[in-house]
Amino acid sequence: MGSEGSAKLPDGLSGNQRERSQPFAMLLDDEPDTAEMYRLGLEAGGFRVAVATEAAELFEAIEHEVPDILVLDYRLRGMTAVDVLDVLRKDTRTAKVPVFILSNYLGDQDGAIDRVFAAGVLAWLKKPATPPKALARKLLQAVSRPRRPKG
Repeated sequence: MGSEGSAKLPDGLSGNQRERSQPFAMLLDDEPDTAEMYRLGLEAGGFRVAVATEAAELFEAIEHEVPDILVLDYRLRGMTAVDVLDVLRKDTRTAKVPVFILSNYLGDQDGAIDRVFAAGVLAWLKKPATPPKALARKLLQAVSRPRRPKG
């Protein structure tokens, strides 16, 4: 993976000169090794991928290109996916972007799952039970569905 501290856009990643016709996924995970594993799996599954290890990197990357789908870890440095979703849902460019949560955090004791689904998340996937190939399949299914009209 590239240097820590800045999201890498797909065109900037070595070995990822993908066609713009491929779906573009952004992955936010503060564990670089885990993010790299999923990045490689999503690329093998046909995605262009940008990885961010902090929410600020994700927001900066979105300024350059809005993804077709987002994958967020729930627990991040200084915030949760709910905080990220609050920002994303207020921005007209990202308000309707499909989002998956991919986390080791169970979220069933403190209402976290309810909060992310209320914000429009499509699925909460557990990392150990979701290998990269399976994540790629689920994301392809989600981006292949017709999107609801904005408004």
